Amino acid sequence: MKRHFLLLLSTIFALAAISLIIIQISQTKKSVKISENLFNISVNNAIDKVFAQLDQMKVEDYVSQSERYRLQRYRRIDDMNEKMQDIIRQNSELFYDESRVQFGISTQDSAFAKTGAHLSPAEENMLTQYNTLLNARNRLIGSLKNRHGRNSTNIDINSAIDATKLNFPLLDSLIREELIINGVDITPYIGALLADSDSLLYMSDGADPSSLINSAYKYSFHPHGINADKNLFVVLSFPSTPMLLSSDANLYTFISICMIFLISLLFSFSLRTISSQRKLDEMKTDFINNMTHEIKTPIATISLACEMLEDETVTSDAATRLNFINIISDENRRMRILIETLLQSAKMSRKNFALNPKEIDLNSLILSSIQNFKLTLQNRHGTIETHLGDISGTLYADELHISNMLHNLIDNAIKYSDHEPHITITTRTEPGFAIFEIADNGIGIAKEDQKHIFEKFYRVSTGDVHNVKGFGIGLNYVSQVVALHKGKISLTSELGQGSTFTISLPLE
Repeated sequence: MKRHFLLLLSTIFALAAISLIIIQISQTKKSVKISENLFNISVNNAIDKVFAQLDQMKVEDYVSQSERYRLQRYRRIDDMNEKMQDIIRQNSELFYDESRVQFGISTQDSAFAKTGAHLSPAEENMLTQYNTLLNARNRLIGSLKNRHGRNSTNIDINSAIDATKLNFPLLDSLIREELIINGVDITPYIGALLADSDSLLYMSDGADPSSLINSAYKYSFHPHGINADKNLFVVLSFPSTPMLLSSDANLYTFISICMIFLISLLFSFSLRTISSQRKLDEMKTDFINNMTHEIKTPIATISLACEMLEDETVTSDAATRLNFINIISDENRRMRILIETLLQSAKMSRKNFALNPKEIDLNSLILSSIQNFKLTLQNRHGTIETHLGDISGTLYADELHISNMLHNLIDNAIKYSDHEPHITITTRTEPGFAIFEIADNGIGIAKEDQKHIFEKFYRVSTGDVHNVKGFGIGLNYVSQVVALHKGKISLTSELGQGSTFTISLPLE
């Protein structure tokens, strides 16, 4: 899969994911707004129904218990007024005297007969009854005036009910019940507010006064039968209403975003896997090409040397014959080491791989490895300089793998030199470790390649796949050998300035 296609696919997915998030957030906002509107409608409907219930009730039903006795006395006053007015209406020809009686007014003076009127016993009895009602009414009015400080003799029952004496707990319970019926399951705080003074006549237990006073849920309260102040309001305060209203929507949005995020992670993982597979496929192809080239070269050299040995003119010269034999031996050894490296690298990938450690002489192994490259160095006009110090301690290691490791490092130092190779090998002892250091004057390794140099099949690009022999497992094999011996390996390199590999192996 080509890189630009993966980039296009990633861009499309990112745009799709962002679009889904934007749509989800937009839908959530719309849902919350609709929920708030429905909530407000439900609350308003509940309050309207409560007020309608109050209008259908008697005043005595929604005033406090202490006010009901006083309300009955006002009822008696009204009854007396009505009886007195009936008497006057039925006998207007006897009572009507504008200078003494105002017809039709409930608080008129005592009734007197017109001048010169002759009263029958029944009429005199009716007059006495009128004045008796008037005196009783006035006594009731007087007692109420003394208690409540009213100056007017005209006391209306509607204005007599004090708003502060309303049965607010009854109102509270009616509102809560109606809210539940209308589908509002959020328990509110309820209060009665005098708006002109911002004072609360009543509030539910645990309510915050400022929340009630500043609440948006404010309803003018003037129940039928009470001439209440226009500034009297019923107010409701819902705890964290917006958050509660949008909690479900927020939950769904959170779940959706989490799912989008999870899908994005899976998509990224898939892209990374595809990219890795693509890289591995390229490395596999490169490996096969390089391995084929690496094997074909010694085979061709051996084949050519064999043909030369078949020539009698060549075989008659002992020195020439020996030279061709050495070439065959050298190429055969190179192929053997190449195959051995492949096999050992494959074995190290297994979990049950185990070393075969024994006491070894690191300096002797280095000298032995250098001898194997004598002919190659002569052909490249190269040199190896050694500074082998004493190893103070016993080094236990797998001789085969240490030898292969040394061979790979020396071979790389020779291969990656674009002119006569000059290699410096140094050994020394540091506390608890034997140090092996190999430095060359080769092409060096770029910074961006150094972090990948020990990866399997990774090869530094030189512009031509086959211009340097190898197939990218040498340094990976070296790092595995060092790791299995619980050692450390480090690299110092600059382009055009050569490279230095430093290996630390623990001593007993």
